[in-house]
Amino acid sequence: MFVLRRVVITVLFIILTFFALGTLKQFLDPNEHKSDEEREDRLWISTSKSWLDRNACRYIGLCGLAHYHSDPAWAPKRIKTKSRNQPLEDIQKDAEYEGWGEAPVGGGKLKPEDFNGDERVLKEVPQFVLDHAPLIHLYSGEQFWPSDMGAHLSHTIPSLNHTKLNTTRSQHTLHNLHELNEGYRGRFLYMTSKEDVEDRPKWLGSAYNKPMPFEDDEDDEEVETYKEFVDMDTNSEDMVDWYDPFGEKQKTASPLSPSHGTKPHRPNRKARRQAEKPMIMKPAPSGRSPAPAILIMVDKGHGILDAFWFYFYSYNLGTTVLSMRFGNHVGDWEHSLIRFHNGQPKAIFFSAHSGGTAFSYNSVEKGKGKGREGRPVLYSAVGSHAMYAMPGTHPYVLPFGLLADVTDKGPLWDPALNYLAYHYNTSITHNVDAKSLLPGFSTDPNPDHESDINPLTDEETPLSTLKEHISPYSSSTHANDILNPSSQDMHDTFIPAACNPSAPTSWFWYKGHWGDKFYELGDWRQWRFVGQYHYVNGPLGPRFKNLGRSKVCQSGRSCRILDSIKEGRSWLRR
Repeated sequence: MFVLRRVVITVLFIILTFFALGTLKQFLDPNEHKSDEEREDRLWISTSKSWLDRNACRYIGLCGLAHYHSDPAWAPKRIKTKSRNQPLEDIQKDAEYEGWGEAPVGGGKLKPEDFNGDERVLKEVPQFVLDHAPLIHLYSGEQFWPSDMGAHLSHTIPSLNHTKLNTTRSQHTLHNLHELNEGYRGRFLYMTSKEDVEDRPKWLGSAYNKPMPFEDDEDDEEVETYKEFVDMDTNSEDMVDWYDPFGEKQKTASPLSPSHGTKPHRPNRKARRQAEKPMIMKPAPSGRSPAPAILIMVDKGHGILDAFWFYFYSYNLGTTVLSMRFGNHVGDWEHSLIRFHNGQPKAIFFSAHSGGTAFSYNSVEKGKGKGREGRPVLYSAVGSHAMYAMPGTHPYVLPFGLLADVTDKGPLWDPALNYLAYHYNTSITHNVDAKSLLPGFSTDPNPDHESDINPLTDEETPLSTLKEHISPYSSSTHANDILNPSSQDMHDTFIPAACNPSAPTSWFWYKGHWGDKFYELGDWRQWRFVGQYHYVNGPLGPRFKNLGRSKVCQSGRSCRILDSIKEGRSWLRR
């Protein structure tokens, strides 16, 4: 009797703990919109053949107990048996914070054709962008390294949800990927792994893309990890020009000229041909990864240039809570953004999960060593690859470190040594990204009302609602064109930089996911506890990361730019 009582108490305690954590997560999670997984909950539960499993999942939130298993990063092949941010209003009251943090709309370029012949449309990569390119410390124990997009596609097949597509092409590449958009809704398109990811095929970890070590790496003990950097920019009138030009004391600057600041690097034709040839029998430079990063530059006008650095990984290993792993998915896009004003770096955004954190440029750690001086240092979390400003443990959503990312001073990756560069011309948008425009974000209160298809999500959403998030100077026609551009618009608005004129562009316009659809409950690899899935959907691509954002932050009405990296350690950030 005593043993039975202890078992019952233990089971009840576990169930109550799961419910408490699930409720706390829902309360603290900054993402207020339902995910694809949550919207498909009923159908997902019905895929299990077990009556007990279906009802345990439906009523007490314990799903897939029959095939729960541990999930280490790498294991032998298995035998298959079944922050508190300051309110934006407080910032706007101070004239010093107006101008540079929110790209202006009035007088800006609103349509792709407006950029034709505009000298502000940069053809080269400005040298100041490369001089301040990020440096990334990957985790020392990382098992899933940076990946090449093209190589990733070669190991996947296009699918409509869980069903393989019958296409005329035997292989989709970076040059023709957008063809999958024709006749299909983006939210149902997935690039599904040809192999069982739980067998951990080598391409999933991409160990061959681990950056080359630096010979002059300093001893970690000598590095001032938590050094405080003084940021004078946030207390100067210079911020008027780039933080919030929509404020009452609006001030604008002259348009950014390609020749402004440090002279752009302009390689001659011979040098370009040499750069495009594969390096043979030559040792790779320190910090270089064979997997290229993606640099997308967006000129916002009024002297503001946003340099987005995107990093692709073939696999995201989720984090653990109570020894259970949540959030695995195939394909992983992370990014950082450095905002320049008249050629000077002002702020940097670190993406992490459904959000991220913004810092003033001078407040973040800078690199040391030849070619790294003055460049911002970012830290990539083990498995999830979320970006942070310092090494250590970074709790998110749940307190007390129950759900946390971990970073350290592992191999240093220099994306500026191998990248594909593009210029992207787009209108200023507000909070328009993959998270804020998920289906269900905005619905028509009148079901009989004639609605348009939201090209970002392929859901029926009134176009008038989408227009609220586009520049008020844009027409309804343009609001549709920017979200679902024509072939000519695609050619005109996303253009390779002169350093890589033959770089593929088709991949950017692909509307689907870069990995598997989250596995069904009946799949032996899948389980869920209190709303947290072992496997979730693969991500959408850079096109859906709000590249036209006005503020530095990816989404959200407020955007606090922190003046100290220590401020970013709070476990609660909104």
